[in-house]
Amino acid sequence: MKSNPDTVIIGNPNSGRAGDQDFLERHADVLRAEGLTVEVLNTERPDHATELAAAAGDRLVVAAGGDGTVNEVVNGLSPQATLGILPLGTANVLARELGLPLDVEGACRRILDGGETRVDLGVATDADGAERRFACMAGIGFDAKVVGEVSPRQKRYLRGLAFQVAAFRVLFMNRFPPVEITAGDRSHVARFAIIANGHYYGGDYKVTGPGLLTSGRLETVLVERVGSLLRPDVFWGIIFRRPLNNKMESFTAGEVSARSAGAHVPVQIDGELWGELPMSFRVDPAALRVVC
Repeated sequence: MKSNPDTVIIGNPNSGRAGDQDFLERHADVLRAEGLTVEVLNTERPDHATELAAAAGDRLVVAAGGDGTVNEVVNGLSPQATLGILPLGTANVLARELGLPLDVEGACRRILDGGETRVDLGVATDADGAERRFACMAGIGFDAKVVGEVSPRQKRYLRGLAFQVAAFRVLFMNRFPPVEITAGDRSHVARFAIIANGHYYGGDYKVTGPGLLTSGRLETVLVERVGSLLRPDVFWGIIFRRPLNNKMESFTAGEVSARSAGAHVPVQIDGELWGELPMSFRVDPAALRVVC
């Protein structure tokens, strides 16, 4: 990475230490000491990271924050740009997927000394034709409702526990209409679905086995009854980080679509709410160059 001297760090002031300009500048100095020229930019509003990443052109763009910040950056990156990550969020799913250090000092060293690889991206398309890329997953129904229940303040102070508390609240206080998931000429009905581009979910929980990020396919995990997540075999499998697709129906495909008749079913993309059904999802193979 030392051959690329042109670097932008994009920080989210709502992702803990990333909001401390001095904190990011100190780590930018670590990169500068090794010959990189580094500009540090803080976001000021939702989707600002996408604008900043688009303006960065074909440079090394480092997302300093959580998965939401990474997603915003990914949605602005030039195809010739390279993504680096300083993991400062709650789950840091893509960083885990890539095997990156989860401490900032280690992540800086990886930016300096690591290699590069290309990974797939998922692409969600809503009923109006708007598109959103995702690095990790899209969630339909239950987990999107959970994401909507957790405030930035709760996430900051409770971290992963905030989602666990919200999950139980959503589980017992909501109804989940059936969702039809279609791939090719086959249709499936579920109450909750995860469309995965990688095998980690919500931190170090696992949805699928490894290798999905470079497979050229998305894996859809179907939960027919949301309450079945509390079945002892499923619940303890989740707790012990066993892939959810071992207990639930799943399939791989390059493209899937989802709809729900007469119901408002939300969708989350990489841990942030993004619209509602109907929506389609496809894989864009080797679309993202990343430091690994």
